[in-house]
Amino acid sequence: MKSKLALVGAILCALGATGAQAALTPYVEKVEARITSPVGAPIPSFVWDISYEAIFDGSSLVKHVEIDFLFRDALGYSPAQKQAWKDDTEAAIESIWNNKYRIVDTVNNKSYALAVDVTQEGYVRPGLPNGFDQAVTVLAQPADCASRPNALDCRDNMVNWFVDSSDSIKAHEFGHMLGLYDEYVGGAVDKANNPTLSDDGLMGLGALSDTPAFYARYFQSYVEFMNGVPLADYQRLGGAGLQSGQFVLVAVPEPSTWAMLVVGTMMLGFGVRRARRA
Repeated sequence: MKSKLALVGAILCALGATGAQAALTPYVEKVEARITSPVGAPIPSFVWDISYEAIFDGSSLVKHVEIDFLFRDALGYSPAQKQAWKDDTEAAIESIWNNKYRIVDTVNNKSYALAVDVTQEGYVRPGLPNGFDQAVTVLAQPADCASRPNALDCRDNMVNWFVDSSDSIKAHEFGHMLGLYDEYVGGAVDKANNPTLSDDGLMGLGALSDTPAFYARYFQSYVEFMNGVPLADYQRLGGAGLQSGQFVLVAVPEPSTWAMLVVGTMMLGFGVRRARRA
C-alpha cells in the first residue's frame, strides 16, 4: 500500500534540508508490502513485511526506516551500551548503503542522490507509544553454532540480529527491510528456478565480506518511485518547467576512482598547456 504523507520539520532537519528547499514539503510515499519467496525454492518459502517512507525533496531520494531495537536481558547491556550499539549500527548501515548510486533524469539533465536513513526514535503518535517500521531483537548467538553453522537459529534474519554480527550482515538484513531477496542458495530467493544469485553482492555471499558489491538492481525501486512522482510535484520540487523524466541508475565512483579522474584531468590540462606553449 502506498499513500502520500506530510512530513514534520524534524524529518526535514534529519535529512539535511536547508534554506528555501526546507520550506518545501517533500513528496512522500509510505510503502508497506508483504514479500514472499517462491514455493519450490531449496528450503520452504519465506514471508516478511516491509514498511518505510520514500522521500523526494528535489535533490535526493531517501528511504526512511524506523527500527525498534529490542535487547535480550541475557546480554546484560546497560542503557549506555545499548545506545552505543544502536548508534554504531545505524552509522554502519548508512555508511555501507549510501553513496553507491544516483538517479539521473536524462530528459531534464538532473541528478539525484540516493540514500537510506535509519532512525531509532519511532514515529510520534499523540497519546500512543511511538510507532516503528520494524522491530529487531538483538541477542547472543547460540553457543553451539560452531557445530551447526547452517541451522536457521544460528543465522541472522531480518528481525533477529546477533549482537556481534558484522556490519555487512546488518546491512544485508536491512536490505530485506527494503524488499530485497537473498541471492544465495538456501535463502529467501526471488525465483524457484534460476534464482538471482551473487558471490560478491551484499544480498548474496558478499555479505560475508567487509566490502560487498552493490548492484543496480538493489536500487531499482528508487527508479520505480521516481516514475510515480506526479509531474506537478516533480516540478514543484525539482524546478518549474521540468518535463516528465526518464530515470536511470548511475553508479557513484569509489573515492579512489574519483582521485584517479582528478589526477587524470590535471595531467591532461598540464599537457594541453605545455602543447600551447610549444
